[in-house]
Amino acid sequence: MTKYKLDIALNKVSEFIKSLGSVEEISRRKEYDLFFSLSDEGTLFLSGDESARYRESLKFLLDTVGDGIISQKAIENLYQRAILTALDIQERRKYKPFAHRLEAALEELRKSLTVSPASFNVYYPVYGLASDGLPIKVGNVMFCTFDDKHLEQFVKLLSEYEGTEDEKSKRIDFIDIIKQSEIIGKPVSLIEMKAIDVEAAKISALKELALTLDIINFFSDLIPYQKGHIFLPGDNERLKINVPVISQGPKPNFIFGWEIVGPLMPFSLQQLLDTNKKRNLGFSKITDLLTKKRNGLEDRLISAIQWAGKATVEGKKEEAFLLYAISLESLVLLDNEKEELTYRLRTRVAHLLGKDLENRKKISAKVRDLYEIRSKIVHSGWFQVTDADLSLMRLYSKGCILHILNDEPFSSMNSINSLVEWFNERILS
Repeated sequence: MTKYKLDIALNKVSEFIKSLGSVEEISRRKEYDLFFSLSDEGTLFLSGDESARYRESLKFLLDTVGDGIISQKAIENLYQRAILTALDIQERRKYKPFAHRLEAALEELRKSLTVSPASFNVYYPVYGLASDGLPIKVGNVMFCTFDDKHLEQFVKLLSEYEGTEDEKSKRIDFIDIIKQSEIIGKPVSLIEMKAIDVEAAKISALKELALTLDIINFFSDLIPYQKGHIFLPGDNERLKINVPVISQGPKPNFIFGWEIVGPLMPFSLQQLLDTNKKRNLGFSKITDLLTKKRNGLEDRLISAIQWAGKATVEGKKEEAFLLYAISLESLVLLDNEKEELTYRLRTRVAHLLGKDLENRKKISAKVRDLYEIRSKIVHSGWFQVTDADLSLMRLYSKGCILHILNDEPFSSMNSINSLVEWFNERILS
């Protein structure tokens, strides 16, 4: 965010506040479309036209500031405070002219939006993770067990800050609540984030964690005898359910038994590291990519792995099939390639995975058949995918990813154009 762009956004804010009219008009307003308030500044009611202009100016401000270090919620709260401060509905500053109040409010808004970010440690719970080998760092995420050491760090940090008696009391309550929570003794992710407010830190940490989990889960079914994966709270819980089924007629058939849905066992990061060392899956290379500035090809590779990671743990076959297809497309097709997409896709997959001409012809034909299934799922909304079709789509998606990730000349490429040129050379030859 440059000073010039912020100046333009604040000018729009200023024009909107000026257009709201007098305090008397605001206080008499009975019909409104939107309202907001602050305990010390009163309540503002906006009419339909005013609320539309409010949303427009807020969106402009969000787009200008939106760099991830401050949450949209915090930006809107700061914007609302600037509006209410300038209008002074409660007449707390009636001795100041409106122009002076507006200038002070805009300056305070500018300072709040440009303050230097602080470092936050976000401890986000993760489910389905075994505790063996922890702590283990993957990319920017440290997976560990939340134990007494972390609590001691909390106590130390909070005790070093004096504050008021009320603040001290709240800090003691904070520690007591953590001690009684379910997080104690359970695996968590620890992510350090730079942000202006707590909400932004949490949102950015969750985004980084979700990416890291998708990448780990991509490798989860490449480990022998591993039947688990890691997931966020609210996703993929392991549950024991009963599904009664009975047929109608003179001799009914019925079944009434328990079955398990969700992951069958905790996922071991240590086992993944051991398998990666033995089989060179490319996991170490990917974790390194998560911590560095990536080129276009590396970004595309990360995106493809993320989609395939989602597919790996998706329980519904049709959705898993589509996610694997998206993964394959995101890796081998370019955004501006609008024509003959299926032909380009199956030809490139064939050249990536085929050992000879005959093998490439077979792969090309199979990818064409798979994309007919994809089309039926997308256009009809329902199509039963067989285990055979799903496993073949998985094979092509993960095979292309692992080939480009680990094998030459792909692992030395530093741009998308290099990959496209390689495809073109193979097709032309």
